Amino acid sequence: MLRLHPEISRAVLDELALGLVLVDARGLVTWANAHALVLVDRTLDELVGRDVRALSLPYTAPDPRDGEPALAVHGPLIGLTQRAAATGGAILTVCERSHPLVGFLGALVSGLPGRVAANGVLPRAAVKGRLEAEVSRSRRYTNPLSCITVAIRDADPDATGSALARVLKEQLRWVDVLGQWSDDVLLVVLPETTAEAATALRAKLVDAFAQAVVEGAIARGSFAIGCAAWQRGDSAERIVARALASARERRSASLRSVR
Repeated sequence: MLRLHPEISRAVLDELALGLVLVDARGLVTWANAHALVLVDRTLDELVGRDVRALSLPYTAPDPRDGEPALAVHGPLIGLTQRAAATGGAILTVCERSHPLVGFLGALVSGLPGRVAANGVLPRAAVKGRLEAEVSRSRRYTNPLSCITVAIRDADPDATGSALARVLKEQLRWVDVLGQWSDDVLLVVLPETTAEAATALRAKLVDAFAQAVVEGAIARGSFAIGCAAWQRGDSAERIVARALASARERRSASLRSVR
């Protein structure tokens, strides 16, 4: 485990593109990072000691009985409040509603369609929302965007999907999003990723999955991997369909070469 000096930790938190606000057991603000101060247009002195519920912050007290995080929206801001068991207070994470992490924050909330599954894979509603947001960004700014699909073949989707997800997460960046597109298809959303980079990652995943087969972690021939890059006019469904089609084409070419 990496341990940082408290001053270095505070400097890192100050530079995050997310607002962080610490609240004590009485609901009073004890600290906020620089980005939180920008979002609410206040100084630290103006926040510390104030009741968080009286401020223009998207705060909802988490339920102390189950410890589940609570999501709230206030104007252009969205906030995720998590209980801090050590202090009895809470940690509020704040960002703009247009922030790329909004889909993930929603996925953390209990009872919503975006709840994270036990294996850390976002369900369809959450990953589809994130892909649609990235497609919208690409349409507006022409940012590169790609996705990878892993279709499960002739195997138990739950058991095989969990095993494949573990291998996938070892190869992905923190900005990449892994979700369940359908019962038998895993989807990886790759923001700021060109077609060439996605193809290279696909090859890397093929090798990683092959090694997992050798080690007995996943069954042989239980998956098909495809990739596609965003093109002008693409919707979320269209880019995923192309990725699935590319997996079928690669599989057919492989079978022809064997013959």
